[in-house]
Amino acid sequence: MNISKILFSGEQSYILNKTFVKDFGLDTTIVLYELQQTDNKKSVKVIQKEYYLNQLKEISDNTTISIKKIKIAINKLYRLKFIDVIIKKETQEMVYVKILHNNIANIIFDNFSRKTNKQIKQKTNNLTKSKKKFIKPTKILIKNYFSELGDNNNNCEMFYDYYESNGWKVGRNSMKCWKSAARNWHKRSQKNKISFPAYYDKNLENSLRNDQLTLSQYHLHLQKNGWTKSYSPTAGTTWKKK
Repeated sequence: MNISKILFSGEQSYILNKTFVKDFGLDTTIVLYELQQTDNKKSVKVIQKEYYLNQLKEISDNTTISIKKIKIAINKLYRLKFIDVIIKKETQEMVYVKILHNNIANIIFDNFSRKTNKQIKQKTNNLTKSKKKFIKPTKILIKNYFSELGDNNNNCEMFYDYYESNGWKVGRNSMKCWKSAARNWHKRSQKNKISFPAYYDKNLENSLRNDQLTLSQYHLHLQKNGWTKSYSPTAGTTWKKK
């Protein structure tokens, strides 16, 4: 038995019909199914071998599809090379149809193959993306890397605190390489060395609001000199000597 005949019968027909409805439309799928039923009976009149007579009115009665739409569907199936058709001038409402089972089977397996390959490709792309997913570094990793860069200013602490607070983002985008960000941080820190006062200066702090790296350096400098951050409803965030 041909593969398309198997798929047109029983539970398997759902798979075929679902595929055809999506790719070729509902009317075309229903008409093809009706033509296949005539082919299966093999008790109707034939004009040539495997060319079975189909009454368009009967198909219309069975499906509620208009004869005009049935003709459109048959023409579409013919262009797709799913069927071959012989029409006699004196019988415009009747057609002799041969189901081209091999062509239908090839379309089924070709569609399945393309969809499967697409799914495999999509899965591979998802795996590749997941492999590239950013993994947040630990404080120890950051400290060791800053040591490799020759940084002795505890920039690793400022680096970690800053990116931990902003969700490890560079601008609006998620960080891709923390080592690259660490190198840039180290380079900027070398260029922005400032001699800070040994006391808390509110005006200086405000002037550094737009320079997070230098502001972090100033706060670390205060900590080294015995200052701690505190908060009060009236003064807001400030620093006090221990």
